[in-house]
Amino acid sequence: MKLGDAGELEILEGLRKRFASSSEDVIVGIGDDAAALDIQGHTLLISTDTMTEGIHFDLTLVTPYQIGFKLISSNVSDIFAMGGRPKWSLLSMTLPPDTEKSFLDSFLEGISDGLKRYGLDMVGGDITGSLSSFTVSLTISGMAEKRVIRRSGASVGDKVYLSGPVGEASCGLKLLKRLGRSVNLERGEELHLSLRWESVKPVLKRFLLPEACGVSEYLEYITSMIDISDGLFLDLTRLCRESSVGVRLYEEKIPVTDALMEVSTFLGMAPYGFITSGGEDYQQLFTSGEPLSMFTEIGEITDRGLYIVRRDGSEEEIRPEGYQHFVFQ
Repeated sequence: MKLGDAGELEILEGLRKRFASSSEDVIVGIGDDAAALDIQGHTLLISTDTMTEGIHFDLTLVTPYQIGFKLISSNVSDIFAMGGRPKWSLLSMTLPPDTEKSFLDSFLEGISDGLKRYGLDMVGGDITGSLSSFTVSLTISGMAEKRVIRRSGASVGDKVYLSGPVGEASCGLKLLKRLGRSVNLERGEELHLSLRWESVKPVLKRFLLPEACGVSEYLEYITSMIDISDGLFLDLTRLCRESSVGVRLYEEKIPVTDALMEVSTFLGMAPYGFITSGGEDYQQLFTSGEPLSMFTEIGEITDRGLYIVRRDGSEEEIRPEGYQHFVFQ
């Protein structure tokens, strides 16, 4: 069987079985947003993320600065999803020998600004050469602020919440592909389209310069959590699988921003697909048995089945569509 046929979930499950830990120091091992380790009574969280040219980013559509900044945010989001506070990072880079120094300088500027944004320290890493593509990997660690939040804690009757709107990042990517070039937001570049810049900028920023969203003030009320990196439906399916529960969402409760509505209309596409199957928003999807009116409630946990009630009242089964590793388009 080829990896593309097996898929990420089957590969991950194989890793969990092969490398299952019996150590008392391991609180959470393979399969969540981050590992959690007991270090002399303190809980250390560790996560890592890799981005490869031609797979995770297209250098005709993004700047080196944006790659660096997003690498930081995507890793920070994993620590937030476990109820943690990020503190330290390690950067590994695989660079072709013909890489321009100006490219590397811009990338490292994005890394530096990302570190400052979240109060992180860079404490090490690795540099290697490559025959072709540019690949970067960040390992991030931090401390659990109160307790570790896992994907597996949801219970029947819990409400499902979003920390913020989703869909703008994938809409921004679609717009960039339509434009066929990068937009230097970090240098203040603006576009002149038949759209208000006030609508275009948020969707581009959500994709190019995303900021991870944490919910640390409310951790005591949260029963399970996952960050939305691969799409609402796909990440929700993962949470429900780990918690052995079902879910019922309500389309009318899922927020649609004015920016998403305007840009998706310009693209001739419905916002629903961006919201349910887009990724890289780095919002938090979580459950709670308590009412949390400061966040957007979009559904409830049930005992079985994954469903969404559409605006017309019809009920559809949720298909876990979103970003799939080893499936390239």
